[in-house]
Amino acid sequence: MTTFYAFDLLTLGVLPLLFGILTRAAWTKVVLFVYLGLQTIGLAAMSTTAIIAYQITPEDVNLVFQGYNIPLIPLWLVLVSLIGFQWWVGVSKVMTQYLSPKNR
Repeated sequence: MTTFYAFDLLTLGVLPLLFGILTRAAWTKVVLFVYLGLQTIGLAAMSTTAIIAYQITPEDVNLVFQGYNIPLIPLWLVLVSLIGFQWWVGVSKVMTQYLSPKNR
C-alpha cells in the first residue's frame, strides 16, 4: 500500500474485524478466524515461494523496500511471531469472554 497507494484484501479485511471487536458482534470470531486463515495461507505461500526460489538462484532472492535490503530470516521470524500472537489472542479465553453476549 505504501508504494502503489492501493488497498488489498488483507488491508481492507481488518476493517470489518475492528468494527466487530468494537461493537462486540456475534460474528466477530468467525471473521477473525477467516482473516487469520488468509494471513496464515499467505505467509505459507510466500515462504514456500521464497524457499523454492532460493533453491534455484540463491543470489537473486532478496527483498528491497524503498532502497533498503531487508534480511529474509528475521522478517519471517517477525511475521510468524505476529501471526502466532494473533492466533493466541483469537483462541484465548479473554477474547471469548469479551465477545460473549452476557458481557454486553
